[in-house]
Amino acid sequence: MIKTVKVSSAEYADLLSSSSILEQDGHGVKVLYNVSGQIIKIFRRKRLLSGALFFPYAQRFAANAQRLHRLRIPTIEVIKLGRCNDPKRDLVWYQPLAGVSLREYCRTQGVKRIVDVLAQFIAELHHKGVLFRSVHWGNIIVTDESSVGLIDIADIRFYCRSLTLKQRQRNFRHMLRYSEDQKFFQDVADEFWSSYTAAAHLTAAQIESLQRFVADQQ
Repeated sequence: MIKTVKVSSAEYADLLSSSSILEQDGHGVKVLYNVSGQIIKIFRRKRLLSGALFFPYAQRFAANAQRLHRLRIPTIEVIKLGRCNDPKRDLVWYQPLAGVSLREYCRTQGVKRIVDVLAQFIAELHHKGVLFRSVHWGNIIVTDESSVGLIDIADIRFYCRSLTLKQRQRNFRHMLRYSEDQKFFQDVADEFWSSYTAAAHLTAAQIESLQRFVADQQ
């Protein structure tokens, strides 16, 4: 278990001033990039009484990373956790997964070069019981070794069995919810399903049901 360090108000302010802001919203900064090349993800505690009080989102994020590593699924490497009481924030420092997003890769290299790897990877996630609900093509990374891995891993559920057909359907709906990603998929749908079928441990009828479901979503 990675220990959580206390972050004072002054330390938090210094962190903001010394890092580059990658993402923010109306509530403040959400993601930073520091001079050491690390990403700092910042979670705001939204309610006084919530599960996050006892199991902060930063700890969930770190636990997800550790479990993915145990399953041999490439992802980020958590370095440390922090908690600030003013403002009320939980933080996680991590080393990003080297590579580019699947979406950016497809824009520059084309989807055909990665479709088999992608299909086998999605089938592996499903077979290992990993339900990654933020599975859009911006959160899948094509690594420097031309494999694929996951980032932004806060929203994951792990099951001790393979995902059901309904769970796989919902996961494909998340995976293809953006029009650009849908277009990439449509260009290689036949190749994708061929590779997914070979790795998915499903019956022909189940594969056909998935294909119909995905086709109806587009």
